Amino acid sequence: MRIQQGMTVQAAANRARVAWTTWARVEAGDPRAGLATLCGIGEAIGLDLVIQPYVGRQPSLRDTGQLDLASSLRTQAHVSLKPTLELGVGTHGQSIDLVLFGPTEIWAIEIERMAADFQAQYRRADRKRGLLTDLHQRPVRLVLAVEDTRRNRAALEPHRDLIAGTLPARSREILHAIRMGEPLGRDGLLWIRRAPPVSLPSR
Repeated sequence: MRIQQGMTVQAAANRARVAWTTWARVEAGDPRAGLATLCGIGEAIGLDLVIQPYVGRQPSLRDTGQLDLASSLRTQAHVSLKPTLELGVGTHGQSIDLVLFGPTEIWAIEIERMAADFQAQYRRADRKRGLLTDLHQRPVRLVLAVEDTRRNRAALEPHRDLIAGTLPARSREILHAIRMGEPLGRDGLLWIRRAPPVSLPSR
């Protein structure tokens, strides 16, 4: 584009307010150029810089404090269910927080400590479930496990009808199936509480 407009590197760099060496490095494909520099260079020659985000690797359970909730569910699981934490799926580093492999079905459990945008959270979890389904010959049930707080309950209340249609299994049914190792047969929403901290006896 610079050449089409008949500009020298120096003239284009002056217009973008960058050093000519910086411009030359960008044209050569130097990956270290900053976003502000790239925007300035694009604007100098009449190009808009567009950034396209892609779903990538989510923070790990250890980074988000979800590990306690996942561990609680894992310890309640029947011996016939084989648990796996942070199972990688897809090609962009996505992982499912907790997967329970049962004899007839698999449970993809996504843990949400904060209910912010139910539809977006459900869609993201359902995409991961789809990736897991592609890898196995058994049905994959999606369980959205939400930390049981007053704030989260209030956030999901307006979506009650949508939740009932997409995640019909309720907490009691899900926990019973986990503890007994029985097939769940449908997707569900599980309210889950963090275990209170254990206080050590004083000496």
